[in-house]
Amino acid sequence: MRRAALPAILALGCLLLSAVLLKAEDAPARQPLPQGIQRPVQVHLVVRILDVLKIEETTGEAQIAVEVQQRWRDPTQSFNPIAVGRDRQDFAGSEATAKLASLWSPAVIIENQIGEGKAQLDALSIRADGTVTLTRRLESSFRFAKDLSAFPFDAQRLSLSFVSQYYPADDVVFVQDYQDRQMSTLPDALNASDWSARSLAFTAAQFYGWSARPFARLTSEMAIDRKWPRYFLRIFVPFMAVLSVSLFILWSPQGLIGDKTGVTYSALLALAALSFTFEASFPGSMSVTSPIAFMISIGYFYLILALLIDLTLESSSLPGRLTYPHLAHEIRVAVRYLMPALFVIICICITLRSLA
Repeated sequence: MRRAALPAILALGCLLLSAVLLKAEDAPARQPLPQGIQRPVQVHLVVRILDVLKIEETTGEAQIAVEVQQRWRDPTQSFNPIAVGRDRQDFAGSEATAKLASLWSPAVIIENQIGEGKAQLDALSIRADGTVTLTRRLESSFRFAKDLSAFPFDAQRLSLSFVSQYYPADDVVFVQDYQDRQMSTLPDALNASDWSARSLAFTAAQFYGWSARPFARLTSEMAIDRKWPRYFLRIFVPFMAVLSVSLFILWSPQGLIGDKTGVTYSALLALAALSFTFEASFPGSMSVTSPIAFMISIGYFYLILALLIDLTLESSSLPGRLTYPHLAHEIRVAVRYLMPALFVIICICITLRSLA
């Protein structure tokens, strides 16, 4: 039995070994730095955000079309412009891919990219002094740290983290001068219609990779603002409609709308259903201290307080009712204006704090 199984085990081992060897051949090899190049190589980065196609703020994913320009100097690629007839050589498409494979590159990747990009276009330019410019345009999904604490008045920060895949900070560093920052741009309008672009900032840092060696990281952070007026009909109008029950409780005379206790409980259930609806439509918006979550929380207390005040004023055991016959009426007149005004002021303050 063991002798019969031995050939099968050997065949399986050969298949695994061949698969590993093929995988190793497919993996890109780390190219040594060219001779005579100054270390660390300064790689200039220009990031142009072309468009934000889709934002899934509940999962922290964004589909972005971006153009990245890398620029570094490689003395081994310098040439005589008089002999060539021009001071720059340009390559595009498959020519750029073939030329890039024959020379050294910093192997820059975006570490928070999800999968492969849908569309990718390379363009390569080499100047007579050895300055190499690689322009890459791609459309892909990227992870970002979501923050729904100010929903629906929130602003998200979409980041692209650029690192060198193989070379530590001793070999490759990222730099940005004034020209690089000026060439980094944002689109005037986004395809994600519920958002608007605000600013683009860059942050340089170091992190420790494998073998505990420091690597350079350059992060471009795009700040976008949610267009909250688009959510007014979907969120605030239903919320105000449910809370308007308190006006009927405080203003309507006894017997006009029937049992005010039942109406209040119905409003509380509607408010709970509204909260579940918001959480289902915008996951995470009700599980944090967002403005709408806080408004719904104090809405429960507001409805119950309005009912208790109404029941107390209608009660025959109200202290001072016999001594001051008009006391209940005067308190009701004051409460009719005071309670809704205080609730509206609190909601406005919460909104202004979120917008600040």
